[in-house]
Amino acid sequence: MNNNLLEVEVVEKIKEVLSEREDLCDCKQCQRDIYALALKNLQPRYAGSEEGRILLDSVDISSTQTKMDILRVVVEAAQKVSKLPHHNR
Repeated sequence: MNNNLLEVEVVEKIKEVLSEREDLCDCKQCQRDIYALALKNLQPRYAGSEEGRILLDSVDISSTQTKMDILRVVVEAAQKVSKLPHHNR
C-alpha cells in the first residue's frame, strides 16, 4: 500500500508542538484537525517500492528543509485550529 511518507513525520511533529505549546488544545479532535490541515498543505511523498521509500526517506524527508517545512505547516495548522476549534461544536 502506498502511503504518504510524510504522515508519520506530521504526527510526530504535532505531538512535539502540542507538548511545547500550552496555548494549543491537544484534544483528539484538534489533533485530527491539525493533522488533516497540515497534510493538505504539504506536497505528498509517495514511493512505489521499498527502495523508493528508503531513498525518499534518506534524501528528501530527512532533509533540513523538509523538516522545517513540516514544522512550519504544523504550527500554522495548529494556530488555525486553535482559533476555530471543532471540539465544542
